[in-house]
Amino acid sequence: ADSSASAIYISRRRIFRMEGESTEGMIGVLLDVVATLAGTVGKQFLRFAAVRQNAWYYPLGLFFTGVIDPIFDAGAYSFAAASIITACAGMVIVWNVLLAPYTLGEPLTRPRMWGSAMIAVGTIFTGVFGNHTEVNRSVEEYLELFSRPAALVYYGCMVAAVAFCWVKGRDPNLSPQMSGYYMSTVAGILAGNTFTTKAVVEMVECVSESSAHCESNPFLTVWPYVFICGTLVFSGGSLLILAIALRGSEALASITIFEGFMIITGAVQGNIVMDEARDVDWINFVGYCENVFLILAGLGVLLHGEIYANGSPAQQTALV
Repeated sequence: ADSSASAIYISRRRIFRMEGESTEGMIGVLLDVVATLAGTVGKQFLRFAAVRQNAWYYPLGLFFTGVIDPIFDAGAYSFAAASIITACAGMVIVWNVLLAPYTLGEPLTRPRMWGSAMIAVGTIFTGVFGNHTEVNRSVEEYLELFSRPAALVYYGCMVAAVAFCWVKGRDPNLSPQMSGYYMSTVAGILAGNTFTTKAVVEMVECVSESSAHCESNPFLTVWPYVFICGTLVFSGGSLLILAIALRGSEALASITIFEGFMIITGAVQGNIVMDEARDVDWINFVGYCENVFLILAGLGVLLHGEIYANGSPAQQTALV
């Protein structure tokens, strides 16, 4: 009888724990929905400043994207798994597609609708199939991780991609719309590099929780401050470049391109720099890759429609 009562008690505890985790997960998702809405509003303010030629809207845009969005995003990470919250980033595209026709008067064309839908679906399932394992590392382990040959190759490719898109975006022969799309790509690539942010968060947790993997205070070394500077360059730089992009291109397409490349870059750097692919079985890895390609296909649909709608005859011929 005692064993039966103990089994019932343990089962009830497991049920209550699962219900609690489910509730916390929903709270995290709701917080990130608010965060993505704030980020969308901020990005649209940046576009509105360019449309109205009114610089006063820029501080509002940066306030929503640089203050409100990160506050709710940090709250979301405290309630739900990182993979779930990352997947919710696709909600920015959904919010933008829903709001831009009314807030900015931008038309919702068929390529924009289908491209945005493909990116949003791919984003959700990238989070479903991605790595759900949390690994705690010391400063030395992060330095070793970030200096592996595969990571060094990634840094070189990232710099080359940013340089190529930057040069193309500054080409005077391009229309302002197309130039803005290249600059949005640069901003998205920078924003997707979150490995320095992840390292800093781990180091803060190491000090605040006295974790077992934390043998000494990492903030007594120079490396946390180097990683913080990296985060400021990636995050702050991406917002400034996106603001430049939105001066000449419509928010509906530019923000979609920004979010798409941010997700793609985040996926690549997570699997190469953070070595997260090592802990994923082949079924989930295949599903993960398929949805990354779905995001790329959505970007292709979007850019195809935009070039035919806004590009020059030479650009349209080059696309064909």
